[in-house]
Amino acid sequence: MSTAERHGASLRDEYAEMTRQRIVAAFVETLEDEEADDISMAAVAKRAKVAERTIYRHFRTRAELFAAAGEWIEDNVFSYIPFTSPDELPEIFRKLCKRFDRHPHLARAIAMTRAGRRVRAGFRRHLIDQHRKAMAPLVRHLPAKEVRQAEALASYLNNVLAWNAMREDFGMTSGEIADAIEWALTTLLKDVRQRDAAGARAGKMEKPQRKRAAAAKVPE
Repeated sequence: MSTAERHGASLRDEYAEMTRQRIVAAFVETLEDEEADDISMAAVAKRAKVAERTIYRHFRTRAELFAAAGEWIEDNVFSYIPFTSPDELPEIFRKLCKRFDRHPHLARAIAMTRAGRRVRAGFRRHLIDQHRKAMAPLVRHLPAKEVRQAEALASYLNNVLAWNAMREDFGMTSGEIADAIEWALTTLLKDVRQRDAAGARAGKMEKPQRKRAAAAKVPE
């Protein structure tokens, strides 16, 4: 390939990526603005100033577009905040509340609409996995059922659904919501630690008992 051909190919790739990003941004804007429970590709195309068939050249299926929109939102709007300990979650949620306040219609759409739920599915799985890893050191001695309950509660307290429900159903401000979630998470983590400590003590007591039982079975 000549230098001119490589340059032309590079320009085409750059233009294609710009078009792709414009489509994703238009989809997110449409999700934020429209009350519909689903998103019309015609509406996205009109906002992106492209033909509807152009969308399908860049995204073979609606699922591909939804996934790309989820990544775009995570990167550009409600950016993922990494954490290693569940004790960090109250402050992280407080920061997220401020971001939800800056884009309340988008936050609500992600929480409540069918299209929004599909958009957030990818980064929710990532976030749930991070909650599971962060909770792991606290639940070593808990039964599997309680481990699942603890992981689920921590994950779904730190969630746009909680923000939306408290905002719409109780008229709470984001500051009040963040305070309530901090209270709930702090209470949950305290209880999880107490249960885990009790499980550890019970495990230590069982070991000598098992040893004595095993010794008693050994024939003389």
